Amino acid sequence: MKKIFLFVFLMTCGLAPLIAQVNTRHKIAVFTPLYLDDAFGAGGNYNYDARSFPKASIPGLEFYHGVSMAVDSLNAQNVPLDLYIYDSKSAKQSIESQFNKAAADGVELIIANCSLADIEKLAKLAASKKITLLNATVPNDGNVRNNPYFVVLNPTLPTQGEQIYSYLKKNYPNQQVVYITRQGASENYLKSVFQTLNKADRSTAMHLKFIEVKDTLSQAQVAANLVKGRPALFVIGSLDIGYADRILTQLAQLQKTYPSITVMGMPTWDNLVFSRYKGVELIYSTPFYNARTDAASRNITTYYGAKMFARPSDLVFRGFGLAYRFGRLLNLLGNNIPAIIQSKQYNVFYDYDIQPVSRENKIDYYENKKLYFLTYLNGSVKGVK
Repeated sequence: MKKIFLFVFLMTCGLAPLIAQVNTRHKIAVFTPLYLDDAFGAGGNYNYDARSFPKASIPGLEFYHGVSMAVDSLNAQNVPLDLYIYDSKSAKQSIESQFNKAAADGVELIIANCSLADIEKLAKLAASKKITLLNATVPNDGNVRNNPYFVVLNPTLPTQGEQIYSYLKKNYPNQQVVYITRQGASENYLKSVFQTLNKADRSTAMHLKFIEVKDTLSQAQVAANLVKGRPALFVIGSLDIGYADRILTQLAQLQKTYPSITVMGMPTWDNLVFSRYKGVELIYSTPFYNARTDAASRNITTYYGAKMFARPSDLVFRGFGLAYRFGRLLNLLGNNIPAIIQSKQYNVFYDYDIQPVSRENKIDYYENKKLYFLTYLNGSVKGVK
């Protein structure tokens, strides 16, 4: 029977590689921050007591756990694949040396759960070796240009701004939108996206009013921009959740004055405690929404709870979905990477809409343009179109 081979390239653990037996097997490498050189000493001894675990390793291990469960699923389906795991935070093996090892082993696709600095290094290496790199987590293009071997799966700030604008225009075409912002690099950029798009729309432009709020929304600003008895619609144009929390707290105090208050926010709102803002409808975007009600999600949650005594994070599901999807697509389409990137097959948990980003008629990189929009009101979160 054909098997999935999981090669852990971690010298600190002294693990020998598992070599594939068939030359036609496809190969994927996964880079994730495990910090195993910090966890284990030179002799392989664990540096912590039995009840402790290095916190820095947790996100990387969660992603790895998702990948390893995908390997089990692929193995059960007899999908031939070699999968290699690299510790992007190894103290003994640099990113460059590990990448070169992966290239020498014939890896065709790399999935990276890494920091922006490591993504930038990997993107250059991917271009030089012509190996496609999937940036699984960082919502940034790393200033990559003219690199058709680089794929951003977590939509960038320009894409977020464009799609939030489109969502508001589609769902609130005739309502005034009060856009709250402050001075800052990302804030100024997001504001410019809205201004540029609205100006280009001309006859169908939204009724946008921009107000600058440092930390406190004054009564004068409220009176000048809202009409009592009418629904109120706001956008908080900042990625800073501390700023969003302060503004939302103030808006929640107005909820008895208006028939409804709706506030559009940013993907960073995943980290807010929504129950603090009673009576306010919150809407925000996210590229990786999983209600966890499907059979696969329930099985992973049950398995992970039994094995790890914890609830699986988003990184577990993302690692599973990517390893499974691209393992299946490599097996189906071979090393036809353009077809694999744009395929709609084998999506698990998340849908992707991967499109080329081009300037001067050259592909700078590929980016996932799919965003989900979620709404929260009085204890209930649900996906909306």
